[in-house]
Amino acid sequence: MSVASQSPRRPAGVFCRRLAGVWSDLIQRHPRIVLSVLVAALGLAGLTSIPPVDRDEPLFAEAAREMLESGRFSDIRFEHAPLYDKPILSYWAQAASAAVFGTSARGQIGVYRLPSVIAIWLATLLTYGLGATLFDRRIGLQAGLLLASSVMVQSQAHQARADALLLATMLGVLYPLARLYMARDAPAGRQPMFVIALFWASLAAAILTKGPVVPALVLLTILALSVADRQSRWLVGLQPRWGIPLFLLILMPWPIAEFRLHGATFFVQVWQGDILPKLVSNDLSHGAPPLSYALLAPLTLWPITLLLPAVMESGWRARREMAVRFCVASIVPGWLLFELAPTKLPHYVMPLIPPLAVLAAAGAGSRLPSASRNSVRIGCVLFGVAGSLIVTAIPWALAKLGNGLDPLAAFGTLAIVVLMGLAASAAWRGRLAAALGTAAACGMLTSLVVFAVVIPRLQRLWLTERTAAVVGTIASPDAAVWVVGYREPSLVFLLGPRTRFVDAGQAVAGLETDRNAVAIVASPAIPEFAKAAAADSLRLQCVAAIDGIDSVHARALELDVWRLSP
Repeated sequence: MSVASQSPRRPAGVFCRRLAGVWSDLIQRHPRIVLSVLVAALGLAGLTSIPPVDRDEPLFAEAAREMLESGRFSDIRFEHAPLYDKPILSYWAQAASAAVFGTSARGQIGVYRLPSVIAIWLATLLTYGLGATLFDRRIGLQAGLLLASSVMVQSQAHQARADALLLATMLGVLYPLARLYMARDAPAGRQPMFVIALFWASLAAAILTKGPVVPALVLLTILALSVADRQSRWLVGLQPRWGIPLFLLILMPWPIAEFRLHGATFFVQVWQGDILPKLVSNDLSHGAPPLSYALLAPLTLWPITLLLPAVMESGWRARREMAVRFCVASIVPGWLLFELAPTKLPHYVMPLIPPLAVLAAAGAGSRLPSASRNSVRIGCVLFGVAGSLIVTAIPWALAKLGNGLDPLAAFGTLAIVVLMGLAASAAWRGRLAAALGTAAACGMLTSLVVFAVVIPRLQRLWLTERTAAVVGTIASPDAAVWVVGYREPSLVFLLGPRTRFVDAGQAVAGLETDRNAVAIVASPAIPEFAKAAAADSLRLQCVAAIDGIDSVHARALELDVWRLSP
């Protein structure tokens, strides 16, 4: 063949191959750096542009701010009243984050969300360690990518709540447990001290985050493994002689301080008002029958949904392998517990996603027995249906709650659809490794579009933020704000301690006493408010009417801003 007849190399093809080689080398040499960069990009996108999400998030953030401003770091308060909701660690983390950024940043919700991003980063790295311990580093990396790509996980990274920290503490307990279990038959099975210390410290931190959730899940895992193996000698490796004192040293200072302040009131109120109702009733109307989580799994576990049926089949067939047994023991008993509990919220099963991601990565990496073609194709269908619901929700939400689908959102939605098709096509043809990577990329892109582009533009959903902006333009920063018929903590976070939730008569009296004050009145309370004003012969002026959606109760609502007539 002559030289002239040889086809020249295409520069674009050479560049793509070199770029792919650099990416592959970076992943193999520095997987933790790759995961860290991806988690940072996903977590920080939209972190400051999404307003406070009622009701839990501003409750946490405002309590952390009040803790920071009062200097009482062992006491949890909202509007100076004791808050009997969750233990202390989430509030400490958020207060510390706000302190780092200074006084001027204390009114910005993003600084209180940053600990959740850090917690998801730690959870992702620990998921990598879990997969590497049970299988190998490649499986660990893929499991970390799947966890980071989960839309549900990213939803918690974008909120100043306790659930992201709970996930990190769960993995801080699970990872050392996996190392001990996998080394139980090895001659040198003793683990380094820092691994055992991580177990006990994470267990204490989990209790300080959300009470008994993680201890219950870990206890179920240990019981399942002990029954399956008919022995539990490997648990001696937890070194309880010094581990339990370390656990108590971390756990006990705050309960002791809280007991000295309020006696047993906090612990009784948390048990009666938060933990017990979730176990015996539909707490806050968040009830659902058993199997609800299973029916919602294709949506809540997306994009892992693509491999979910295949993983269930392969995991069952390989259940006698130690690594698979550990994953199954850390998923199934906890899932059954959540199914049986009357109170259900979609994110409650989030601590079970990491071992599920490890199993999915192992199945795609041919570390488990091959699943049947039917299981794989069922996964493709479920992945497509759940993904279609997500993709359809984007233009629907922008049309109903925002200003319509703009070019950026449209391009992002189209890219999600293309990646979904590529992932499902690869899985349908049996190329599970390629399907896993594409599904993870699809989940990450979906998180970027949803949290950085779509949610900040749903103006009708951000009723409180728009109302607070109006109040900021017509009232001085120290003017009292009386709120009637609407009791959401986001108003307190956005407007500060001058906010007071009162009835119509108290609001009218407050406006009569202070001419600089304003009142925010929800539309259902307008007749009562007008009647109270007429009774006092008070002339009031409605300066703004903000209509939108009350996200807590999912209803249309109008908030009117009133003040004395000039």
